[in-house]
Amino acid sequence: MPETQVRLPRVSKGKRPQFFDDPAIDQMMTFIIELSAEVSVVYDRLDTVERLLDTKGTISRADIEAYRAPDAVEAERMARRDAYLKRVFRMHQNTAPTKPAKTVVSKAPKAAGKAKAKPKTKPKAKKRRR
Repeated sequence: MPETQVRLPRVSKGKRPQFFDDPAIDQMMTFIIELSAEVSVVYDRLDTVERLLDTKGTISRADIEAYRAPDAVEAERMARRDAYLKRVFRMHQNTAPTKPAKTVVSKAPKAAGKAKAKPKTKPKAKKRRR
């Protein structure tokens, strides 16, 4: 019986899920997650190149593609990925300076029947004409 190839659609159907009120924030989060994944792959590939250079001295692309990390190396990489993702996605405290709250001082109510006293001032002297 001949094998049939399954062809998957290249684009997904339906609307993209939206998690934040502003769709721009969803786009930024997608960008950050995808970029973080790519950087993590580059770290692993660089680690492969460095390890092969340490053992062989010179390497080819075929050496890089054929490399399979031993369990100990894979454990190191998992620890590095975990630390990397914790650094990238850590929650930041709100460090914006805040204005101190204004304090309202309540005044005692005025006694009933008392008129407000006016400050005493000296009367102005009249200018004389000469």
